[in-house]
Amino acid sequence: MVIMNKEQKQELKEIWEGIKTGVAKSHHYKTRMITLYNEIHRTNYKYTTSCSSCLGSMYSFFKRQMEVPKTKKKKNVKK
Repeated sequence: MVIMNKEQKQELKEIWEGIKTGVAKSHHYKTRMITLYNEIHRTNYKYTTSCSSCLGSMYSFFKRQMEVPKTKKKKNVKK
């Protein structure tokens, strides 16, 4: 699991609004997505990449982060 700070989580939510259809609304969203992904995963993708596999893996990461179900704490259950 990837550990993100509050600023990164907030930025992820903002970027998701621009890429949630699978196509970035503008080049700005694509660049922000790549920048944040590089920062979190310590990778070095270029901002001008058009590699569909690379962009697809980034999109999948963002999608998984946005769709993570919120887990509830279990109540005291006797075994």
